[in-house]
Amino acid sequence: MNWNKPSTTNGLAKKPIIRKTTVQVPVAKPVANPTPPHAPASGAAPARRRDPNRFQLSQTSRSKSRGAVANRPNAVSRRALDPVRGVKRKSATPDVNLFSDEDGDSSEVGTTDSEASRKRPKSSVSSVDSLTGSRRKLVSDDAFREDSEPLQFIHGASMYAAKFKNAFDQEGYSTVELLYPSSNQKERFDLKWPKIKDDYNPVTDVMETIENIVTFYFPEELSGEYLHGNKAFRGRLNRALQRESIPEWITIVEEFNSVLAPLIQDGTIQRELRQRRPLGLKWIERILMQVCERTVSPKAEKLNAYKVGSSNVYGELLPRLVTDIFRKVQLNHEQVFIDLGSGVGNVVLQAALEIGCESWGIEQLPTPCELADMQAQEFRARAQLWGLNTGAVNLLSGDMTTHLSIPALLQRADVVLVNNQAFQPELNDKLLNMFLDLKPGARVVSLKPFVPVGHKMAMRNVDSVVNQFVQQSFEYFSEMVSWSAQGNGHWYVATKDARPLIQFKRRMRLDY
Repeated sequence: MNWNKPSTTNGLAKKPIIRKTTVQVPVAKPVANPTPPHAPASGAAPARRRDPNRFQLSQTSRSKSRGAVANRPNAVSRRALDPVRGVKRKSATPDVNLFSDEDGDSSEVGTTDSEASRKRPKSSVSSVDSLTGSRRKLVSDDAFREDSEPLQFIHGASMYAAKFKNAFDQEGYSTVELLYPSSNQKERFDLKWPKIKDDYNPVTDVMETIENIVTFYFPEELSGEYLHGNKAFRGRLNRALQRESIPEWITIVEEFNSVLAPLIQDGTIQRELRQRRPLGLKWIERILMQVCERTVSPKAEKLNAYKVGSSNVYGELLPRLVTDIFRKVQLNHEQVFIDLGSGVGNVVLQAALEIGCESWGIEQLPTPCELADMQAQEFRARAQLWGLNTGAVNLLSGDMTTHLSIPALLQRADVVLVNNQAFQPELNDKLLNMFLDLKPGARVVSLKPFVPVGHKMAMRNVDSVVNQFVQQSFEYFSEMVSWSAQGNGHWYVATKDARPLIQFKRRMRLDY
């Protein structure tokens, strides 16, 4: 087209002239074997082979990087020696990182159970060994000394005879002696039946004890041999009872003693104990049951002598729930445990046995205090019979809110248990104020919450004691407590942590 043609005299441009030309282009014929799209042409240069080492460093660069790594200190030591970062000191109590400084400004800071559990970091739980501390010593050296003094404990044969009857209509009681996994003396049992079904049964005590010793003290090959098959002690003892053959039953118990004795002498039992972590619940229940049956059970009716509606109502947490509590709060053998309102001392004894920690308890009522002292004495001897090293057991008598030793103990405590199921509100308020003496990270376990469920920090309650605690809720079941008629319920863990309160005051620009 000719766009540059000058305009006409009248100022108007003529229309452009468009010329059309037709050009014929020859079409190439198709090739029989076309070249693949990725194949090089026949005249092109051959493709370069792929070098497998094209991404690796050259020899010069490789030697330089090796020298740099060799002269550079490792990351752990560099962080530990960095003067800017400093060296982190191991804290005495668990540091529960529940809250973040990145929250937006608000007039209220939520500290509900759901928020606390959502912000709590996951961690491994160990009820026996601390991740940073030393391993618990489970074996008692005194229990395996040949020259150890005879232990003073209550034999099964010494139980109150009026509550029993002769087995299989025999004229007199047959007696059997049972060896324990230690170098101490044997325990005597009279083979007799209880007149009441749920009372102490010496025959069952012997069979349960033998089964626990075979399970937890024997080497694996012997344990399987004597727990299952024709040599299983429990099955043979049951068959002897079905035949009503007391002589056969006694012979099987004596055979068990002959199998256990060499294992004690050659050190097999001690080696097996050193490898056990942690104590099984069935093992714990058998030892605590033996202690309770010889001390508390004969006088159990006296425990019901309390004033209805008061804070002195007796209730008991069973070993299964106590074990669950110890695992949830991560109690270990280097810590201090306190039971406020310890009753007959069952939980105090279980903490010393299962965890091996320093265990304290305080009770006000005289009858539970008397039975607790009896249990503690029997417990120490029973632990030696079973060859176990336990934590220290300390029992106090008096009012937990006024006893002179409690403030100092609370300052050292890592876990405090309060069975406040029947406590009056006034007593719970006093205890909450006492918990201000707890160190950061200490945990309070209770059956009723010290921090009201759904509590939120606000200007109107900024001075409340509960703002220094973060609480979690857990469920228990009827078989875990002695008041099973109440069904399932919840227990609570309140952790001493003042950081949420400090953060709240910073946001509100309050003095703290």
